[in-house]
Amino acid sequence: MKKPFLLAVAAFGMLFLGACARQTADSLSPAATDDGRWRQYASVAQPASTPYRIGMSLRFGEEGNTRRVTALLWGNGNADLRLDVMAGVGALVASVADKGDAFLLYAPRDHVAYVHEGSNKPLLKIGVPVPFGLSQLSALLRGQYAQVFGTEYRNARPGPADAEGSLAYLLEGRPGGLLCLDAQGRPVRWQEKEGREHGWIMDIDYDDAALPRRLKLSHDNGKRAIVLIKDRETPAAPFSADAMRLDLPADTRILPLEKFRRIDD
Repeated sequence: MKKPFLLAVAAFGMLFLGACARQTADSLSPAATDDGRWRQYASVAQPASTPYRIGMSLRFGEEGNTRRVTALLWGNGNADLRLDVMAGVGALVASVADKGDAFLLYAPRDHVAYVHEGSNKPLLKIGVPVPFGLSQLSALLRGQYAQVFGTEYRNARPGPADAEGSLAYLLEGRPGGLLCLDAQGRPVRWQEKEGREHGWIMDIDYDDAALPRRLKLSHDNGKRAIVLIKDRETPAAPFSADAMRLDLPADTRILPLEKFRRIDD
């Protein structure tokens, strides 16, 4: 298996790395007693079934040793998705079709496809230790934040000094962690864990349309990733079944995802 393919899939897995809020006045700090921004955040709770195409670049690795790939993500919502990952001058290193409970990953350089069925997160099976998938990535990039971080929180507090004006909400359920919202109810930071061993931290910057423009991820194990949105398109008509299908060449080896193995150069 080629290293760019493995790194590209793992990096996108980082990313990707998934009712009213439950709360009491006693659990909130004085600076966070108004839950208006949480209601604003949670107002987009259902995925919009509109077609989209998103181009992005991704730089990832460790300090002093990073790589860059580009990717194209498209679909008609968050449940039926296609993703192509390129390295170099448009060289395709991975294609993914994700239908929620059916996952297909094709490595064209090796003529191997990996398949998985089930509701559990298939990215976990290829060694990516974060509970996110392509559907969460799609929702995040399209501003449907409650689809990623949930609609319930345990308590709130003033956000950190470097996220001035934000409120930090301790999340209930999965993925858990702390979510910092700005005055418009937009997530500006997510931290996987409280405490010194924080796991993943993701900072989010926004474009003029108030949609995520840049995702910056860091882990206390030294891993880093930056996702930059290059362009967005809204097709006039939904993608056809042919556009969403991932066809495999006749000589492709088909393996269950359990057979996936990391192979370093």
